[in-house]
Amino acid sequence: MNDDVQRDLGRMEAQITTLISQVGVLNRKVDALDKTLSQATGGWRMLLLIGGFAGTLGGLVGKYLPFIDLRPH
Repeated sequence: MNDDVQRDLGRMEAQITTLISQVGVLNRKVDALDKTLSQATGGWRMLLLIGGFAGTLGGLVGKYLPFIDLRPH
């Protein structure tokens, strides 16, 4: 029975070591992503602004187009 406990403890220790290394890799990736996102300057902001404007304009056209009568009178 003592051997079973020692074997389980050894297995869990190996799993914890693996988890610690994986969390370290994940932390480095998140830090790199955070750095990349914090460096998003004018170009990205302009694209977001244009996309937001285009979405708003498209929504307004889609909402009010059925009410506009374009047939000749």
